[in-house]
Amino acid sequence: MNAAPHATTPLGPDRPSGPLRIGVLVSATGANLGTLLDLRDREPDAFDVCLVASHGTTAKALDVARDAGVETWTGDFDAHCGLASRATTPEDALRYRRRAREWHDGLDARIAAWEAEHGALDLVVLAYHRWIEGALLDRFRGRMINQHPADLSVLDADGGRLLTGKDPVRLAMAEGHTTTRTSCFVVDGTQDGGAVLCMGPPVDVETRQATPDDAWEQELRQKTLSDRPCLEWTVRAFAAGRLALGADTHADGSRTVLIDGRPTALGGKRLG
Repeated sequence: MNAAPHATTPLGPDRPSGPLRIGVLVSATGANLGTLLDLRDREPDAFDVCLVASHGTTAKALDVARDAGVETWTGDFDAHCGLASRATTPEDALRYRRRAREWHDGLDARIAAWEAEHGALDLVVLAYHRWIEGALLDRFRGRMINQHPADLSVLDADGGRLLTGKDPVRLAMAEGHTTTRTSCFVVDGTQDGGAVLCMGPPVDVETRQATPDDAWEQELRQKTLSDRPCLEWTVRAFAAGRLALGADTHADGSRTVLIDGRPTALGGKRLG
C-alpha cells in the first residue's frame, strides 16, 4: 500500500438514531432495489427506502418501486443529453458530458428540495446506467455506492482494474476465470475505480463459455448468488458505522477500506 494525503474518512449516517434512509437510482429490472425493499420489509426500524429515481420512464424497477409504495421519479435524460453512442467526435463527447452533468445537477437540486421537506437521505444506491458527475456526486460523496458484476480486485499488468466497464462477466470468462462475483464500491467519479467495500460470493462458471448468451446466464445467476448478499452486507455495515476509508491507497489508486477500524486488502469484505 502507498501513502496517500488523506485522513481516515468514516462512512455512515451522521445522525443519532432512526432507520437508514436510502435513495435508489435505477435503470433496469430492480433486482438491487428488491434487495433493499426486502431489508426494509424485514427490518423497518433499521432501513427505509425513501425515494427511487430513473433517467427514463420504462425501467421495470419503477414498477417495483411503485408496487412497494415508494415515491418514484421518472426522467428524460436522452432527450436532454442525446445518446453517448452518437457522440463520435471530441466536441460531441464534450457536449454530451456537459449536458449529462447539467441533467444530474438538476436531479440533485430536486433531491435537495425533497430532502428539505421529507428529511435527508443517508445513502444513495446506484443500479443505474448513466455516468454521474457534478453536484449530485459532490453532495453524496462517501454516501453513494454502486454494484459492479465483476471482481474489481483483479488488476492488469499496469496495476489498473481489469474487469471494468461494460460486459465484465463475459470478459472474465474470456480471461479463463472459473468463477465470477459482484463488487460493491464507493462512487468517486472514476470508471468503476472507487474503494471496494465488499465482494459477494464467487459463482462457478461451470461449463458456460464466453458467449453473449452464456455470459448473460452467468450474470443472472450472479444477481441472486452474489449481488444480493454483497449489497445486503454493505448496507448493513454502512448503517452500523463499521466502514471507513483509510489514509493509504492500493496499487490501483483506490483508498483502503477499514472494517471495524481494521484495514482490508483490495476487495474489502469477501463473502463466501
